[in-house]
Amino acid sequence: MADLLYLMLAYAAFWIISFVFIFSIFSRQRKLDEEVAMLKQLLETQSRE
Repeated sequence: MADLLYLMLAYAAFWIISFVFIFSIFSRQRKLDEEVAMLKQLLETQSRE
């Protein structure tokens, strides 16, 4: 019975870690998109001068 408990805990831990990892990837991607947009705007501003 204890083996089944450990199996369920490991399964739950795997999914929690997976969701945290995916969330961190999405948040980093969003920050990169914002930075690329800012750099594009900066380049457009500098090319006009």
